[in-house]
Amino acid sequence: MNILVVKPSSLGDIVHAFPAVDLLRREFPDAAITWLVNDGFTGLIDLLPGVDDVVSFRRARWGRLRHWGELVPFVRDLRQREFDVAIDFQGLLRSGLLTWLSGAPVRIGFRTAREGARFFYNEKAMVPANLIHAVEKNVFLVRSSLKLGGEAHIPNLRQHHDFAKFAKKLLQRHQLDEGDGLLAVAVGARWQSKRWPPAFFARVLDHVVQERPGVAIWLLGSADEREMSDSVSASCRVAEPVNLAGQTNLGALCEMLRESDALLANDSGPMHLAAALSTPVAALFSSTSPELTGPYGAGHRVFVGNCEVGPCFRRTCPLGDPECLESLQPKKVAEALLGMLSRETTASELGKETVP
Repeated sequence: MNILVVKPSSLGDIVHAFPAVDLLRREFPDAAITWLVNDGFTGLIDLLPGVDDVVSFRRARWGRLRHWGELVPFVRDLRQREFDVAIDFQGLLRSGLLTWLSGAPVRIGFRTAREGARFFYNEKAMVPANLIHAVEKNVFLVRSSLKLGGEAHIPNLRQHHDFAKFAKKLLQRHQLDEGDGLLAVAVGARWQSKRWPPAFFARVLDHVVQERPGVAIWLLGSADEREMSDSVSASCRVAEPVNLAGQTNLGALCEMLRESDALLANDSGPMHLAAALSTPVAALFSSTSPELTGPYGAGHRVFVGNCEVGPCFRRTCPLGDPECLESLQPKKVAEALLGMLSRETTASELGKETVP
């Protein structure tokens, strides 16, 4: 069997499809599995065991009219691969169209797919109401459509030698490997409404360092998020985090998170990536729902801000005054991180905490 997985973006959404694709591999050990993904994430798919090939979709380039001619050979190559099954985990117009253009005789997707994507499928799955998390929905899609009965697991991502070597050197250069535990911090998020203030992160880190003075802390993110990370550092009174925003690619980020004992993060791609690497996460949620997209697996703690309209699922706060971002006690978050750093907190003690 020749299977095409269509999940072009984003970082967190791609990670949410890992258990479903891992189930495909274990149930069809002789199948050829290809993943179609945006070119910025090809390196991440290379770390996933069980995927035989990656098709790179150059979204930014092909979004410009003058490059549309390049889509013709791209589609021709896609069809020449002669896929038997194409599975659209994205459920949007572009992904649905790509699923249809693959030429696969069996095209699978969600019945509730948006932007008309469902019209490109000939196998449509209706997810039961009791399945809420994105990971569970993706697993149900392949299990119900292909009549699979195996258990779904979070696969162990491969460790890339070059990325691991780079991460080790970066840790040594900034003496982050000499601390009493290593704490990663992701202050960014795609939506403004998901971002907790730099001052909040700073207060959490100060509480952590006051209780555990030897802990090493590093700030991650893209180059565009470096200024935001600088604001966290400037707001700290006790902690002295090292700002590495913009200094790691996706592969190196994986290895840095693998080396870390815990991650403090907004609802963001790095949060999901850390969870996939079994790094404990203290996750801050405001405008989105942890039931839908929280860190998946055991060993994590979710903190949810209090708001009369939350979760609003809006990119910017509809109230203008994001009260949910002011409703958590930094000390409570710090206590959860200290438990993760000391490895004294068990999975049964972790979970969701909502401000009353």
